[in-house]
Amino acid sequence: MELHQLRYFVAVAETGSFTRAAEREKVTQPTLSEQIMRLESKDNGVGRRLFDRLGRKVVLTDAGQELLGHAQGILAAVKEAERAVRDSAEGGRLRVGAIPTIAPFLLPSMVTRFRKDHPLVQLQLKEDLTERLLADLLAGELDVGLMAMPIRDDRLHAEKLFTEPLVVALPAKHRLATKPEVKFSDIVDEPFILLDDMHCFGDQVLSLCHRGGLEPRVVCRGEQIVTLLAMVATGQGVSVVPEMAANADSSKGCVYRPMAKPIPTRTLCAVWHKQRFRPPTLRALVDVAKKQ
Repeated sequence: MELHQLRYFVAVAETGSFTRAAEREKVTQPTLSEQIMRLESKDNGVGRRLFDRLGRKVVLTDAGQELLGHAQGILAAVKEAERAVRDSAEGGRLRVGAIPTIAPFLLPSMVTRFRKDHPLVQLQLKEDLTERLLADLLAGELDVGLMAMPIRDDRLHAEKLFTEPLVVALPAKHRLATKPEVKFSDIVDEPFILLDDMHCFGDQVLSLCHRGGLEPRVVCRGEQIVTLLAMVATGQGVSVVPEMAANADSSKGCVYRPMAKPIPTRTLCAVWHKQRFRPPTLRALVDVAKKQ
């Protein structure tokens, strides 16, 4: 059993066609078919038929189904090993994902501090929603993701970074702007501006309002916190945002006030795949993130 045979086998299984598999692997179809036959042979292969050829359609046999997961795992492990060696020789590469309610506020300072001690490490940054970052982690497309807990997947490890309070964002001249803290009852009649429901943070704020006995009158939902805060600054409504977003706002169009106890919070975490290669610098990056 040869590595290239497994690669050809997976290509046929995934494309459902010897022709498309040959095109994907950039070999001739006779060459690919010959290698599949050798993989199926008793002498040097598994000794079982792996595909049923039904006209132009190719489907896996039971033996093929059994082999597919193992073959994909072997090829993924080889790819990870090649990457580990290559990255080590190049000073390292770290692929970091972060959700939009973290990325613009945490990454700039975090990257600056990290690069002081690791100037040769190439950082690749991706900003996306939680669901898509988790899929990238599972597929090996990211080394680490920065997001909010909880993370419910046994294949992934989530390490707590820190917990931060949520604060109320008000227009600068709002009647509550000078109040030491804001209760949900204080903003029960206020128009609310929230993140779109595709963001987990938007749903979290709604849940907090409901637990506080408030059914918010949502007048606007958007995709970026910076845009929402610009809307708040013009007097369109109030919002609840992470403290890091408040700390990063230098526009002076909004005033931020802490919320009354029990103070609502969110807990941020670093997430990585338990079984995939972890660059040695991943630990250093996580430690820097914890000190933000």
